Amino acid sequence: MTRITYLLATCFIFCCTLAPALARTPTYPCRIINEYPHNPETYTQGLFFHEGKMYESSGGFGESYLAMIEPESGRTLRLYPLEGKYFAEGISRRGDALYMLTWLSGTGFIHSLETLERIGTFEYRQSWEKTEGWGLTSDGTQFIMSTGKPRLRFHTHADFKHQAVMTVLDNGEPVRLLNELEYVGGTLLANVWKKDVIAVIALETGNVQAWIDLSPLRERLGSQAGVANGIAYDEHSGRLFVTGKHWDKLFEITMDAVLWRQPVTPPAASN
Repeated sequence: MTRITYLLATCFIFCCTLAPALARTPTYPCRIINEYPHNPETYTQGLFFHEGKMYESSGGFGESYLAMIEPESGRTLRLYPLEGKYFAEGISRRGDALYMLTWLSGTGFIHSLETLERIGTFEYRQSWEKTEGWGLTSDGTQFIMSTGKPRLRFHTHADFKHQAVMTVLDNGEPVRLLNELEYVGGTLLANVWKKDVIAVIALETGNVQAWIDLSPLRERLGSQAGVANGIAYDEHSGRLFVTGKHWDKLFEITMDAVLWRQPVTPPAASN
């Protein structure tokens, strides 16, 4: 082997060894902006922010409910308990209504945003399917649903008709156990069951563009805190909130990177 051939072979091996590290999806640790009280009894399934209020679903057979919460104090403003046979899952807003999935039943419920009273139902799967209801959000034109699988389902606003499926990949590998969802500035944020991370997903491709590391929050939580689950975004201010199952705090967080478009309402012009 000549010296040049040896050098070329060495460079090739070095580049092949380095390639996986260079291709790794970037991870950004979160930083805490504010923290607020959160009911540690809540088994958080879905979360969203609207007009100064936090809406949250809590799961469990015989224990599920919807709640309207004052985020700064953690005070429950309204509460709607579900029948014992239903296990509450993800929630999303459409207009003046709140849409909620349940885990195994195939049935979803529609509630008034103002009162939390039930005003309708919908089916999120065909009778022959075994699809489970997990996370739910809306991009403004359609609902996006997770099922615990590495796939997202897209449903119409009008009648929750199934439209399409997208597989979520991280460097070509399927991302399983996608859970609570939040549409944020043109991207999709997703909790992953049993992990203190949020996947930042490009909706055009289904690829994970970045990971948000929530582990820095652990040292601020009580001993009974379970998995991270619950993402809410204030589109007027750009604030991002996160919590988890049996967490005693709701956090406003940020990252040292721009990961999505921030549709922040501009301040009123001054004279």
